[in-house]
Amino acid sequence: MAKSRFFQMILRLLSWSENRKKEIHFLSMVVFITIALSIGIRIFFIYRRDPMFANPETIVEHLASPLFISMFTITVILLFGVFFSSVVLMSPFKRLAFFNVEMEFQDKAEKELIVANQFTFISTMLNNNSSTIKEMLNDNLTELTDVVEKLSLSYKRFVNEYNKGVSLEVDVLKENEIESAQEKKLLEDVKRSEHMSNTYLNRILNGNNVMVGVVKGSEEVDNVVIIARSNYDYPFDHYDMESMASIIEYSLILYEMINMITLLPEPNEENLES
Repeated sequence: MAKSRFFQMILRLLSWSENRKKEIHFLSMVVFITIALSIGIRIFFIYRRDPMFANPETIVEHLASPLFISMFTITVILLFGVFFSSVVLMSPFKRLAFFNVEMEFQDKAEKELIVANQFTFISTMLNNNSSTIKEMLNDNLTELTDVVEKLSLSYKRFVNEYNKGVSLEVDVLKENEIESAQEKKLLEDVKRSEHMSNTYLNRILNGNNVMVGVVKGSEEVDNVVIIARSNYDYPFDHYDMESMASIIEYSLILYEMINMITLLPEPNEENLES
């Protein structure tokens, strides 16, 4: 890939932070509130018994009490915390969009080729509908798992063959066969959503990127899970989500068509003679 590993890590770290701006801002304010209260309470107890504040006479001396100094200190720290959290800490995100465009521009040609290959695969998959059905019936592959596995493995072979530098692995499993905690979490995210059939997680520092999709059949058929893992240099994006969504939708259509054909009565000899 054109981008170095260092810039990929920086880009993904910024993207991860961008998606969690509210959480980062909240945690930053919690830290400053804790610091402000700790320092303010400490100052109050330090000066509470100081003889200098024992018998205030003037208004200024009354204001300059341990409680006032403590509250003033807390206020100053909190104001600094608001400034730091809202301006200093959040300012990098304002430059993130430009940085992202600048980084992605370097790989524009490669990405366009990958997207074109994905479109080619989907088109080919749909055009080969009749031959795929015939092949699966001949091999007695009529279960939903069989259909999903055939299409998913075809996609894997296509991606690895036509996309330079990409190493894609695909597993087709039942829900109870998933062992990875991260993959289970992605699975639950998909199941909770009414409008999402798959989701992904790109690694920030190292490791394989993961995409999880769920094929939801009828109530009588168990869900089938597709788990795709790519090498670090090939992060998943919305184009990959669209490709997997197409595979999922077509799997259900193909499964229904195969089952409809298997339910048709076989022609007997009398019907053939007539």
